[in-house]
This record gives sequence, C-alpha cells and structure tokens, in this order.
Amino acid sequence: MMSDNDEIAQYFGPDAAKPEINSALKNLTKLHAISADDLFINWEQFSQNERHEASTALSTSNVDQFKMFLQTKMEKLANSVGDHSIHSMGSSSAPSSTIKKPRTIRPINGGSMFGFKKSPMVNKKRKLQVKKEHGDTDNLQFKSEGDASFNNDSDVQQESSVNIESSVKAELSVKFESSPSTPFSSSPKRSVTPGSVVDSLNPQNLDVAPGTSEDNESHVKIQPYYDPTKYKFRTLRQKIVDSSDVLDEQIEIANKLIQKHYKLSPSDFGDPTIQSQTEIYTVGRIVPDSPTAEGFLNIESLSLETSRINGVGRRTRLNFENIEEISLFSGQLIGLKGKNANGEFFLVDEILSLPYPDAPVSTEEDIISYQTLLNNTASKIIVTSGPYVPENAFDLTHLSTFVDKINNVIKPHTLIMLGPFIDVTNTMIMNGTLPDFPGLKVQPRTLDEVFTKVFSPILKNINPTIQVVLVPSTRDASSNHASYPQDSFDRKSLQLPKNFKCFTNPSTFQLNETYFGCSNVDIFKDMKEIIKGGNTSMRNRFDRIAEHILQQRRFYPLFPGGVKKVTLGTGDKKTYRHISGADLEVAYLGLTEFVGNTAPDVVIIPSEMNAFARIIKNVLFINPGKFVKPRGANGTHAQISIACPTTEGDSLTRFDGDEVLYLHNTWKRSRVDIVTN
Repeated sequence: MMSDNDEIAQYFGPDAAKPEINSALKNLTKLHAISADDLFINWEQFSQNERHEASTALSTSNVDQFKMFLQTKMEKLANSVGDHSIHSMGSSSAPSSTIKKPRTIRPINGGSMFGFKKSPMVNKKRKLQVKKEHGDTDNLQFKSEGDASFNNDSDVQQESSVNIESSVKAELSVKFESSPSTPFSSSPKRSVTPGSVVDSLNPQNLDVAPGTSEDNESHVKIQPYYDPTKYKFRTLRQKIVDSSDVLDEQIEIANKLIQKHYKLSPSDFGDPTIQSQTEIYTVGRIVPDSPTAEGFLNIESLSLETSRINGVGRRTRLNFENIEEISLFSGQLIGLKGKNANGEFFLVDEILSLPYPDAPVSTEEDIISYQTLLNNTASKIIVTSGPYVPENAFDLTHLSTFVDKINNVIKPHTLIMLGPFIDVTNTMIMNGTLPDFPGLKVQPRTLDEVFTKVFSPILKNINPTIQVVLVPSTRDASSNHASYPQDSFDRKSLQLPKNFKCFTNPSTFQLNETYFGCSNVDIFKDMKEIIKGGNTSMRNRFDRIAEHILQQRRFYPLFPGGVKKVTLGTGDKKTYRHISGADLEVAYLGLTEFVGNTAPDVVIIPSEMNAFARIIKNVLFINPGKFVKPRGANGTHAQISIACPTTEGDSLTRFDGDEVLYLHNTWKRSRVDIVTN
C-alpha cells in the first residue's frame, strides 16, 4: 500500500520528497479533507493564476502562498450562496452529507445485472388479445424493439413487445431478428381513439392497476435523492479550469472502476500517447481525431483523450482493426488494452467496458411499510412529456381533457409530468403571435403569467390525493435555467398546490420502494453511435444506448451535447437557427451522474423517437412519447402498474446478511402501457 509521502511525491514530483515540503502538503490534505490528487489539481490552478513561471517550483515560499490561495478558495466556496457545485475541491461523486443515499447491492454478474441478459418477450397470446380489443389487426402494428430471444438460462419467463408477426416466429426459433415496423404516427389511414393501448410491456404480469381508492388519502411516499442547493448555480458562467477539472476527474473515476472490476494494478496502466512495444492498459474518453470534426464520425476518425495523470491530457489516434464488434460514441469513457508501436496510433487489442452499477434494495421493515401504505394493491403511475400545446394553435384543450380523465377514469397514485410546458421553440411563441385567452379579465403580459393564468388553473384541478411530479425541460420558458443540469421549477411562483413536487432535471427519487431516474434531454436522438460488427449493428439502437447510459452511470454521457437545427421562414426568407439539444454546464456534470453509483429501477427519458418501454439489464427504460403532436393530433403517455411489494413469495429477491435486504425486481412486477391521450 502506498504511503502518504509516496502519494504526494507521485503527483508533485521529486521536489515534494523534501521533508518540509512533503509535511506541509500532507497537512493541507488533512486540513481540507481532500486527496493528494485533488490537492495537485488545486496546485495547478494556483500555478496558472500566478503570472511568473517561478510559481510552479515547489519551494517553501510558494507552498506558503499556496496555503493562502487554498484557504481563500475554501472561504469563497463556503460563503457562496448562488453558486453551489457538486464538485467540492474535486470530489464529484460525493453526495451531500444531508442527502440519504440509497441502499445498494452489487450485481451477481458484473456483466449482465443479475444474470438476465435479454429484454423480455411478448406473450404469444398478445395477438389474440389485440384481436379482441381492436378487431382486425392487419393495419395495427406493434413496434419491434430489436433483438429478442428466449433466455434459457433464466427460470423466469421474460416478455416484451415485438412485432405481431415476429411473435409467431418465436415459436419456431430460439433466436430471431425482428424487422422494424412502421412508426405509429406515420400511418395516415390508421385512426386510434383516445385511451387505446398502442404498445404494452409485460401485459401478462398483471392487470392494469385500479389506481387510487375513495378514502381521499395519498398512498405514495416520495423521497428525492439529490441536494437542491447544488442546482442553484448561475448559468453561462463556466470557467475553463473548472470544466477541465470535471472532465479529467471523470476519466480518473472510470480508471478506478476498471482497475477494481478487472482486478488490475496501477502498474498495468500506461500512457497510450508514448511509443512503446509493450502492451498496456489505458482509460480515456472517445473524441474525434480533429477538433473541427462535423457530422457523423466513423471508426477511422476516433482518438482517445487521456487524463492529466496518465497522459498529460494528450490525445492519440485509435486503430480498431483487431476488434470485431464495437459500439462507440463521442464522450464515452472506456478502457483499452493495446500498444502504440509506431508513435502514430494506439492499436487496440481488447476493450474493457465499465461495469454496470449497483442495484437498489430495501429493508424488510421498509417493504412491510410500503405494503401497508398501498393496502396490498398495485401502484399506478402516469408519465407524460411535453409539449402540451400544438404548434399551429396555442390550445390547452388536450391538457384540460386529460386532467378530467386523470381524475375520473385513470385515477393514478402518481402523475409524472415532464416539460416543456411553455416551449420557447414553439412557432407562435418565437413569432410573438400568441392569441388572447378567453375568460381572463387581464391578458398575460409575460410567459410566466401565461403559466400562472392559463396552465396553473388547469393543473390545480388534479385531485389533491394524486402526487404530481414536475420535471422541467431546457426549453421551458418558466425555468430560470436553460442549460443541463437544470434547476427545478419554483412551485410557489407557479401558484401550484402542495401535492405538486418540483424536481430537478435530471433527478432521482423514490416512489415507495421503487427508484425512479428522470432526465429530460433526448439522449436517444442526440447520440450518434459508431458501429462495427454485424451482430452489434443488428441489435436495437435503444438497447445499445440504454446500456451505454447504465455503464457510463450518467443520464447524458454524450460529450459535447447534441445540436438541433430549427428551420424558420419559407422560400427565399428561409433561415436556420441552431438550438442545442443539450446546453451542457460542464462544470456541473457531476449532477447528471447516478446517485451513489446506483442504477434506478425505472429510467424515464422522453424522446422525439417513437414511444417505447424496454427492459435493459433489469432496468425499465421508458419514453412516454409526446403529449400532443405538432399539428394537434393526440399524443401518448405511459401508464405504469407495479405490483405491491411483499416479503412473501418470490416477487422480491431476498439477501440474508447482517441485515435482511430485498432486491426490488421492479422489471418483473411491472406492466407498462403506451396509451393515446
């Protein structure tokens, strides 16, 4: 084990071996409770802030000045009110001491999350069920969500939604590839009435939950898992030094994960940018080989960006000719084995993917309390995603009708609503052509007043026993933050009642025993993968991206963020305006990581792609689809039914130890329906 003196010298060089300097630096790590790595990062910042080059020398006088620099920085961090970062002197993943961390358990199989490798399959009786509900099925297709197969290693029969024709083929073959179906919204002849189920996941597991009872009591306990004060930072004030620290720290965290998971020693790792005939392990970030690269990348145009410690932040070109199958994207943290024999590129012989995160668990006492709270009935959660008004008319009829249906027909325990509510990219808002709203004595003068005078009265009609969670979008006019990660709405300023909970974007929270992770940035559309290998390319794209999210342990692992192009005007007056798909606050990307390195039971990420519900590595991934289509057609929402947790039977997986813990198995106890509004 490396001593404190050796660790200081490793980062600061041989000059730090002098007793007086080594002792002073070691005292600083203890005084400010930071690691030698973080101390060195602050030393670099101190050196860059000084104008004379001599400041970089490790002398007694410079160390004394460094003490003052560090003390001043700590005082500024402690006294700042509106600029809270998740990074406190370099520790990105440490949550606030006041925030409860979820209990976790390490997966049995580090590669496949408790051994279940495939997304579940649809019940072969689904076709008969569709015939009963919809009659002729010739014009009704269910989205094929990619590679599906029977998992003979599992004693649990897994089911999911696939193309109806493919479900018949499943009887004849152990494994098959299902062909993509026509997107639901692209069939002009098909007419689906409101309330129709257009796709269903695990319909055989349980019936749709009945919803709230008539006792006028809430049966849901909500616990957020984030520190809201850390989202109060001021946007558009990024410092290059802070951003570089975060990006470098991400690589170092990935390095430690790979070392631990693959049982490697620090001596096995080297600098991939240095010419050598010896194979080494290295960890870095996938980046384009040119800083001006535009458009789609390919397997020949990738480089690896190293950390400051392992490669002084340099980049080296990558050669994947020895790798048969691969799925990469810009910003991906990855481990590689290979060598840089000619000094021109790093020849990759093996890829070391990041291990999957831990799974959340609950104690026996918690399970019994949630069972009592739900009266042994299934919970019902509705998920919607904006926009809530069409492009061609600022009409809230769809939302008003939906609220009536929520109160009188659906009756969920929880309603999760993701923005945008007032979309700044809406054509009528960009052109300033909002209509007068009937029934108002004084018309709204600002977009904030549009929310309080038009949206809020409709939302207030939601039954107060229904818990409502609001998650903003970076396109929301009512949000003070227009970048990601994003602060929550202000419930009081929006004039909403107490059954509304305003959470950040992204946010992790617990509904009874189930952990939810919500991120309102379209990673499924933004991520442009670089694919090599037939089997990899044949797999469903949603599956691959979902696995990347789990492995990278971040809701938006892409870097830099995607860009969306918006067309304005027609003919000769046509102009283009670029609106970023994710305006990333790089210095605060630690807020987009999974809390406590724990994978949520359910991950909700709205996307412009077709609505879907998938099970990836025993995690439910849900895209509820748009609430309303641009031209006013009915959109979709997701309806989640989760069976009541119980310590009896095998619905939960029990782990005996110092304390009895239960794995939630939400993916096995749930049913998800994609329903038209």
